[in-house]
Amino acid sequence: MSKVHLGIDVGSTTVKVVALGHDRTILARSYDRARGRPWPTLLVAVRSILARLENPAIGAVGVTGSGGASVGALIGASHVNELIAQARAVWTYHPEARTVIEIGGQDSKLLALERDPGSGEVRLMDFAMNAVCAAGTGAFLDQQAERLGLSIEKEFARLALASVEPARIAGRCTVFAKSDMIHLQQQGTPLEDILAGLCLALARNFKAVIGKGKPFTPPILFQGGVAHNAAVVRAFETVLEVEPGSIIVPVHHCHMPALGAAMTAMAEQDDGQARPFRGFEALEQAVAAESVEPSTLPRLQPVRAASRGGNGRRPRRGPGAYIGIDVGSISTCIALIDETDHMLAWRYLMTAGRPLEAVRRGLLDVEAGLDGAEVWGVGVTGSGRYLTGDFVGADVVRNEITAQARAAVAVDPDADTLFEIGGQDSKYVRLYRRAVVDFAMNHACAAGTGSFLEEQAERLRIRVENDFSTLAFAAQGPASLGERCTVFMESDLVHHQQQGRKVEDLTAGLAYSIAQNYLNRVVDGRTIGDRVLFQGGVASNAAVVAAFEELLGRPVTVPPHHRVSGAIGAAILAREAQQRRGNGRRAPTRFRGFGLTQRRYESTTVECRACPNLCQVNRVVIEDEPPVFYGARCDKFEEAGRKRASTTRDVPDLFAQRRELLLDGYEEPVQGTRPRVGIASAMLFHELFPFWRAFFEALDCDVVLSDAANPHIVRAAQETAVAETCFPVKLVFGHVANLLDKDIDYMFLPSVINRENNAPGQSHNQYCPFIPAISYLVAAHTDLAAAGVTPLHVALELSWIGGRRTQLRRLAPLLGVSSSRIVRAAAAGEAAQTRFYRSVRRLGRETLDRLDPDQRAVVLVGRPYNTHDPGATLDLPYKLRRLGALPMPMDFLPLESVDVSGRYPNMYWRSGQDILAAAEIIRDDPRLRAVYVTNFSCGPDSFLTGFFRRVMGQKPFLELEIDDHTADAGVMTRCEAFLESLEGTEAS
Repeated sequence: MSKVHLGIDVGSTTVKVVALGHDRTILARSYDRARGRPWPTLLVAVRSILARLENPAIGAVGVTGSGGASVGALIGASHVNELIAQARAVWTYHPEARTVIEIGGQDSKLLALERDPGSGEVRLMDFAMNAVCAAGTGAFLDQQAERLGLSIEKEFARLALASVEPARIAGRCTVFAKSDMIHLQQQGTPLEDILAGLCLALARNFKAVIGKGKPFTPPILFQGGVAHNAAVVRAFETVLEVEPGSIIVPVHHCHMPALGAAMTAMAEQDDGQARPFRGFEALEQAVAAESVEPSTLPRLQPVRAASRGGNGRRPRRGPGAYIGIDVGSISTCIALIDETDHMLAWRYLMTAGRPLEAVRRGLLDVEAGLDGAEVWGVGVTGSGRYLTGDFVGADVVRNEITAQARAAVAVDPDADTLFEIGGQDSKYVRLYRRAVVDFAMNHACAAGTGSFLEEQAERLRIRVENDFSTLAFAAQGPASLGERCTVFMESDLVHHQQQGRKVEDLTAGLAYSIAQNYLNRVVDGRTIGDRVLFQGGVASNAAVVAAFEELLGRPVTVPPHHRVSGAIGAAILAREAQQRRGNGRRAPTRFRGFGLTQRRYESTTVECRACPNLCQVNRVVIEDEPPVFYGARCDKFEEAGRKRASTTRDVPDLFAQRRELLLDGYEEPVQGTRPRVGIASAMLFHELFPFWRAFFEALDCDVVLSDAANPHIVRAAQETAVAETCFPVKLVFGHVANLLDKDIDYMFLPSVINRENNAPGQSHNQYCPFIPAISYLVAAHTDLAAAGVTPLHVALELSWIGGRRTQLRRLAPLLGVSSSRIVRAAAAGEAAQTRFYRSVRRLGRETLDRLDPDQRAVVLVGRPYNTHDPGATLDLPYKLRRLGALPMPMDFLPLESVDVSGRYPNMYWRSGQDILAAAEIIRDDPRLRAVYVTNFSCGPDSFLTGFFRRVMGQKPFLELEIDDHTADAGVMTRCEAFLESLEGTEAS
């Protein structure tokens, strides 16, 4: 046989090898998951292929992929850039393609190709790749399939293709998408709709983040491992708006880079430029040696074995028992305790995307622990607490913070600090005299949680329960994997794997990463006391416990039954509530019994069109019961389904009152003869609309607003935004798309640089740079001319009164009016804006004057565009009112009366000046509490939140980071826990 030429693609999760004959025919190929060991995997694959081909002589060898360079240096192969390899393979097999979508294990690429009219060769004209983040790649799909117990190759696509109403899932960030999925599961959303929504989110993420406005010129080729998933192919057809079946998936879609690498190496050999192949001996020696890189982390030392408590059968001390249920994102825990809080039985199950099924199985398993006793009460907690509470007939439904804290106090009444790390969430709780006085949770990100640990253990082909700690304690030099984002740590892990790092060092490094991430991202400088309890499933991992002790320099106690501590806390809360409710006598329980396996239930999803929110409402029908609803942002469905009176009717809606002042009776004008000027209901609209409206109406123009932020606008923003910004800025693109459907003549795109007046003692009052920049971004990436719309673009310095009117004169020729009319219209706008500010301050004074000394108001701190946009805040004011709190706009406070320049003399941002002024007012007024609303990727808030914390001192506040994900279960948990912690703080 003549020489065989090899193409090798060492990717982040898989290793692909192809063997070509001299005529480029494919003789053999392999596709193997690396499982954290790419070099050994490659050696096995090459040996297998060469053995099948009867050990032929090897000619040219080309390598590509994220791990290709190091392999090429060892074996003497031509290293081929991945883009070049892709383009060459496409030229050979699909020369008609003009756009290539490639999605692999952790990498995504977009290639724009062109055919040279002279040579006929396909040339790479443009490209884009994902950066460090692996969001929306094959690894994430694998993780979700594994978590749901599905086969990625078979069941995943089959179920997703059966969906009729795909769920809305964020796609920009892997962990945000995961949070959305879990929230939907806990609401009872059908699994097929979740999977289809995930596929659509991936496609939208690719179009927005990788495409960034680039054209997807047909014919379109889709390759890489993810192209095997027919549901993702359908999602791309939907998002790119192409005919079904028009996206080409090559026969060798997984091997295209390897084929291109082999062909490139063959061409170099023909030209006499090929790198001489040295064989695989050096690679074999490197695998055998597995040299250790220097480590800056100390070795982990085994700690005292955690007490786990077994299946916990203790003598019953009375005729009654209480059940606690914790329905989490990854696991469902059930605890059965007696009247003295002794454990009778417990169960820890995987939720697997089917929370009610897990609850039914768990209840059957613990029923034997009753041993003749009667169930006197049931408590439910966790992200799926509401649906589960309705299903089982719970007496108490409480948030996870309260439940975990109650369990900790039951174990150690003197505990002052609680660490809890579960499958998807991390929590820090500060206790004082058994009451919660401070707490924090991970934001939308799930970095450093149990699910991440499970996923990386799977990558390393080890079992968390049995192998992880043993390997970690054997490590001589723990690898430094960082403590940032989940996907960043995963990328670091892949890098170390491809460098041949020992599994022991990687495992120890993961243990350190979990602890470092928790301390830096969740605790974030808060006080850690002397008696630290560690609860949750991750506390079972002795290596993680050892990492915490090494970093803290103090002991960390893992209590018995730590895996089901949330369920224990829920059961104790149920016992206490029943005792209070019965005034010393036992109140009857609502528990429906253990026979829930016989009760049928059905879940469907509908889109409510009663208002612009367009909520996806989950309707769950439990046998012989009226339907219950989840997911709506108002009381229309949920309160009716539960037959409960709404608590929001008793609490004034101050945000609605402010919006009435902002809009001042505005209604969208009907089509007439006057020019129609479109204004986006985003960003500065939430404070400057009175100015713009009066200005244009004085010029005899109709003002047309985009719809309030809704899922369609969010989706358009995700697909068309060309920069990775905070969510409110990105939303502008969606509002612009909405306005283009409203038959407008002009699009008003002001570039506003600063506010009208300086705060006391300050010389600057600048807006965030994205506010003046967004108008340029929209103008550059939206074809307004094609829509017949004229942009009204103007740069404005509102602090310069005379200049403000001068700057607005630039609009005169575009609108066909005189400069003098512009000046008069600007004066009308200024007067309207002044009236609005005065009305807001007056309403704020009246509200503060009405507050009783014992009444509490929660001020939403932040910028108007991230506190006053219901679509961008998941209707946060409504949620707080539903919990009985009085949410108050920040500009209701007398901000102009506070001078923060003594402490912050050069505060550049006007929003920062107002936020810090609000902090001083809230700190000094016992009637006020703060919820700081921020957004992922907010640059100014990266330091402002720290300044805010310093000003607030010992007064607690809640920080909420909100983005384009739709999972509001975490927001509700944080709000509930915050309000309950205030009770504990005031009581102590």
